[in-house]
Amino acid sequence: MKTFVLATAALAAGLSGCAAPVAPDVYTLQAPPRDAAAAPSAGPAMVIDLAPVALPERLRRRQIVLREDGAKVQMLEGQRWSATLGDELQDALSSALQGRLHAVDVAKGGVAGKPAYRINVEFSRLDARLGGPVEATVAWSVKPSAGGSVADVVAAHQGLVALVADAIAASVRAVPGGGPAPYCAAG
Repeated sequence: MKTFVLATAALAAGLSGCAAPVAPDVYTLQAPPRDAAAAPSAGPAMVIDLAPVALPERLRRRQIVLREDGAKVQMLEGQRWSATLGDELQDALSSALQGRLHAVDVAKGGVAGKPAYRINVEFSRLDARLGGPVEATVAWSVKPSAGGSVADVVAAHQGLVALVADAIAASVRAVPGGGPAPYCAAG
């Protein structure tokens, strides 16, 4: 009888090891859609081209990564993004920019004859802590894209000059009393 009890216990222990793994919780950065009635009915005002979002290597994964004390990070196997974090950021930023700029992202399908802008975004730091803030250091650049003709290239140059002039004028206006203006490098 004791042999039968031990065999049954071993069989039960073996079967519990074969249980299906627990499915991870999956999250997205995509915001819920805004009210479609509030969207303008005219075509897009511009075309954007959002380049793949740059991230530190440790964040280029589906697992949610938390910063702990010091240099320690924790990769959560049971909590994941629906795609890699870079792809999640790419999709969420593209959707948000399309909505805010009344634009279309060429990755989603271009529109001829509209101003086009190449946008690069880099998160050099993106740290999240349980019970604490999510902190990021983000840089981006916006460059007019030249089209397929010389007239398009000239128009892109004119757009670039206008952007630089706007930035310089904003710097001059920001300096009270005629002191030295802040220096900004364009890339």
